[in-house]
Amino acid sequence: MSVCLENVSSAVAQLCVMMVQDRMLPVPRQIRETDALLSAQNSLIGKLKEECQMLGAKLEELAQSRRAEMEQLSLEKEHLQESAEKLRGRCEEMEEQCVQHGRMHQRMKQRLQQLDQHCQASSQQVLQLLSRQKQLMQERQQLAHDMHNLQAQVRGEKRMDTLAV
Repeated sequence: MSVCLENVSSAVAQLCVMMVQDRMLPVPRQIRETDALLSAQNSLIGKLKEECQMLGAKLEELAQSRRAEMEQLSLEKEHLQESAEKLRGRCEEMEEQCVQHGRMHQRMKQRLQQLDQHCQASSQQVLQLLSRQKQLMQERQQLAHDMHNLQAQVRGEKRMDTLAV
């Protein structure tokens, strides 16, 4: 379209140059050239109108496309803002849970230390009781052995007494 406009513009320019050079043209020739110039101008105006209408239509099409695109982007932005707000809330909730888990971990660690100390104390008591039991068992065995020896001695003495009588 711009090539067409250049051709029309150059034709109009040539006519103007010719008119200036031939200032003294006879009137009918001037009328014909004026008519040719008017015709070229009308043709140029028609082509410019067509191009303006075409450009206007393209501009309207682009504007409508941009409006639709902006509407879509606005919807996406709204959706992303909602998602971001939900994620922000979830993050805050998880941070609170993390703090609570940290506190619980600390309490469980303290309880575990208490149980460990209690277990060590219980183990010490069991060891002492086992040691005492072993000692008592040894004393019992010693007493049983002593008693057996005494019984054997008493029987031996009874035999001797019965033999002596």
